[in-house]
Amino acid sequence: MILQDIPLFSELTTQEMREITALGGLVNYKKNEYVFHEGEEFKGIYIVLKGLVKIFKISPQGKEYILHLLTKPHIFGDVPLFTGGDCPASVQVLEDSTLLFVPKNEFMQLLKDNPALSFKIMTGFAKRLKTITVKAEDLTLKEVINRFADYVVKEIIRTGKTNLPEPFYKIPLSNPTLAAYLGTIPETISRATKKLKDNDIIRMHGRTVFVKDFEKLKKLAE
Repeated sequence: MILQDIPLFSELTTQEMREITALGGLVNYKKNEYVFHEGEEFKGIYIVLKGLVKIFKISPQGKEYILHLLTKPHIFGDVPLFTGGDCPASVQVLEDSTLLFVPKNEFMQLLKDNPALSFKIMTGFAKRLKTITVKAEDLTLKEVINRFADYVVKEIIRTGKTNLPEPFYKIPLSNPTLAAYLGTIPETISRATKKLKDNDIIRMHGRTVFVKDFEKLKKLAE
């Protein structure tokens, strides 16, 4: 895993990355454990090394809104690092996960002691904001079937199964959780998968999506 793939750290050298990771330590979480809850004191940043992490908010009416689903190598907790305040959302692991935790105070001291490093981090933070903007545009402009295709294609590429006769991905999320992540409702997800099956693009066995025509699915994901 290359931590420079994380937008926040994309401008850093290997040595600079070592200085940051040396500040932290590994933390293991069991499936469904919470890393922190919205409103708790912000203590530092986390980097996903293994597993699946859900970042979400609960509305006053009790509805869950999923902001991000993160796998390796992704970072979270970096926004309050710069803006201040408490944790702006809740974080829960959806499968056994290993995270690298870097304490806030030590990280900020490192930036104060190294202005060049601080500038690189600021550049990386701008890239991070750009990725958030892209997701917001996708939720606004793409149809649900395109969002679903994009999700499956990215996960197949991430898990290295693109060269199989039938690339596949076992969705680890329940239908309500997947629907919340894609900004829709479970019934619309069911209609989208049915259309993909009727068009002979995918087949499904339980929660596993087998892609019969990966090129067509990639076109839909664009």
